[in-house]
Amino acid sequence: MERPRDHRSGFANLEQERDLRIPTDAIRGTVPAAVRGTFLRIGPGRSQIGGQTFGHWFDGDGMVHALTFDDGGARYRNRFVRTPKYRAETAAGRIRKRGFGHNAPGGPLANLGRPPANAANTSIVRLGDRLLAQWEGGRPWALDPDDLSTLGEAGFGGGLRPFEPFSAHGHHHPESGCYYNHGVSLGRRGARVNLYRIGTDGRMAARGHFPLPRLTFLHGSALSRRYWLFLEQPVAITGIGRLLLGLRTLNDCLTHDPAWGMRAHVVDLHTLKRVRVFELDPFVVFHFGNAREIGDELFVELVRFQDFSVNEGLSHFTDHAQEEAGEPVRLRLDLRTGGHRLEPLPHAAGCEFPTFDPRYQGRASRFLYNAALADGGGFFNAIQRLDTETGHAALHRLGPGRYTSEAVFIAEGEREGDGYLCAAIYDARVHRSEIVLFDARHDDLAEVAAVPLPHHIPHGFHCGWDPA
Repeated sequence: MERPRDHRSGFANLEQERDLRIPTDAIRGTVPAAVRGTFLRIGPGRSQIGGQTFGHWFDGDGMVHALTFDDGGARYRNRFVRTPKYRAETAAGRIRKRGFGHNAPGGPLANLGRPPANAANTSIVRLGDRLLAQWEGGRPWALDPDDLSTLGEAGFGGGLRPFEPFSAHGHHHPESGCYYNHGVSLGRRGARVNLYRIGTDGRMAARGHFPLPRLTFLHGSALSRRYWLFLEQPVAITGIGRLLLGLRTLNDCLTHDPAWGMRAHVVDLHTLKRVRVFELDPFVVFHFGNAREIGDELFVELVRFQDFSVNEGLSHFTDHAQEEAGEPVRLRLDLRTGGHRLEPLPHAAGCEFPTFDPRYQGRASRFLYNAALADGGGFFNAIQRLDTETGHAALHRLGPGRYTSEAVFIAEGEREGDGYLCAAIYDARVHRSEIVLFDARHDDLAEVAAVPLPHHIPHGFHCGWDPA
């Protein structure tokens, strides 16, 4: 059967692992001299095995892609993360492990008491001399930054205990360099958020926690200079007994109930103690932009969804067209009075994966960038820049058959927004991908340079920039 010429072909497996150079004369356009470092991208390298499709996009085996820009052109390499799930299912040639969206073959006894297998596929971050491939519910996996070989699970000097969850979304503090992450767990006293502060030496420096009324789905958070913000949204794991008995998948147990309400929890970064709780009107959120304190207020940009229906597309990812995206908004929390405001931000298209100039983390900032869904494209087919001061939205449509995910900012000048956006762009017409640089300073977000690859990069999640 001929491959469909739309975004769906981007979910096809990439089995080959490569290490190759792309010379300067093969690059379209000119890579600016300021762009010297490594673009990182992570996502499922395979979503099917043995003729079986995994039950959810979150279950695809993690593959890391690295493109290093240097004076001779670019060097590309990609590797699967060698998790126990990947090794066992590669050897068997079929699904063997329980996932987020499917149970292991063999019925309830084969799944009794077993957590979903860690796919190490969601986000990638540099911590010290290692890369961390992070998932949602298990330990991160450490990789060698040069050849992307798997070094093993990261336990942060024994500070992360066995079976403790570790989020896919952490934050480097712009002043201390410490890395902050969290995980939601269930203990004898109920559900709680575990808080982790990891020092620049890669060891756990401090821990904290605060309680939750239920096992809330806390995918991301936001970090300012002094505070850590969590939004307890009305999405949580219910029916835990049936999950533990192997009768339901974790995805089956995710429930959206607006009657639960929504709360904003503000944590002091120095003490790791919760200092404020705000009651909000309920919505759904996955990803945050920049957070900062201005006077007595804590500001943060984020992408809001009205409900959890987006998860239906993640569960049927190989044949689902993305029909809706999120709305960018700004949340303002008054830490003195307890008041709050949620302000819609002008935008040209629905969006997800908000990013910003990382030099401005925790400081007053103006620009927000995201992957956008323009003209009913079926998948993210545009890059968007929002000017939160003027309300102006610039939209760069990628063109027919071209799709993206997150774009990372690479600085060049001194002012906020002086630099480039870098993203992996999939072209369904030729079933190949390029790593593309866009000029972030101008409304057209013009393509400055594109590094072609001899294959596609499967649709994925997050990316990063390592100037090392």
